[in-house]
Amino acid sequence: MPFPWPALVSFLGIAYFLAWSLSFYPQILLNYRRKRTDGFSADFAYLNPLGFLALSLWNGGMLFSPLARRQYAARHEGHEPQVAGADLAFSAHALAISVIMFAQVFWYRRRTVEWLAAQAEDKSSGAGRVGDETEPLLSGETSGSGSGEKREKAQDPVVPSIPGQFALGGIILLSAASIGLLWAHKIEWLDWLYLISAIKLFISSVKWIPQIMLNWRLRRVEGMAIHGITMDLAGSVFSFAQLVISSIFVAHDPSGILANPAKLGLAGLAAFFDAILLAQKYVFFRTERTSLLGEL
Repeated sequence: MPFPWPALVSFLGIAYFLAWSLSFYPQILLNYRRKRTDGFSADFAYLNPLGFLALSLWNGGMLFSPLARRQYAARHEGHEPQVAGADLAFSAHALAISVIMFAQVFWYRRRTVEWLAAQAEDKSSGAGRVGDETEPLLSGETSGSGSGEKREKAQDPVVPSIPGQFALGGIILLSAASIGLLWAHKIEWLDWLYLISAIKLFISSVKWIPQIMLNWRLRRVEGMAIHGITMDLAGSVFSFAQLVISSIFVAHDPSGILANPAKLGLAGLAAFFDAILLAQKYVFFRTERTSLLGEL
């Protein structure tokens, strides 16, 4: 009896969809419980919705566009693209949830700014507690004490960093340029979808860097839901396994692995950055708090 590869592909699709989809909720719950977003990168909040919008366009185009599917088949010896319904369901859900997460940064802005200002005041007067969860995200360092002491200023939680602003600007310009090329018939519809998938890969390759740098500067991992990172890593493994099995054992087209750069790259980049964030939490900046509510 042959091994039921299609059934395994379906199972892995459900598994990665659940793992990746559920990975968003711990951060939303943590923000809601704390009623503030200090320690959570504003750059990530801005970039994430754009990335999942790009991924949704890629998945939707490859699933439902007859023109894109014909162009793909012409370039890959008649094979169909290795994009599943679970891919589109995940990207659409992730887009909606990442927009909610983005909105939380603005919704809790006033509470976050007040909290950071109060903690900066405490620290400047010597009342701050080093390593405590409430230690603020600061935009400056104390330069001295006494009358010449520089007052630390809390960073506005809704303003992306300068590198983040350049990244956002570049993404907008690249997107506009790609639409112009498509409108001028300089590229095919499939090429435009590949450009959109490349934008998603770019965002995935940079969106976690500000969070990693923020954790390193604070010397702790607070304001970021670590259980969401764990589920994200599990989803990466399931997604990669589904792509490989579907391409090799179902479609008998190993080239389908590389022909789906959005899914392949997303799984690899997510796993790479998840491993770094987990190492920051449990190795470099390990704390004694291990309860679920404490680490959401």
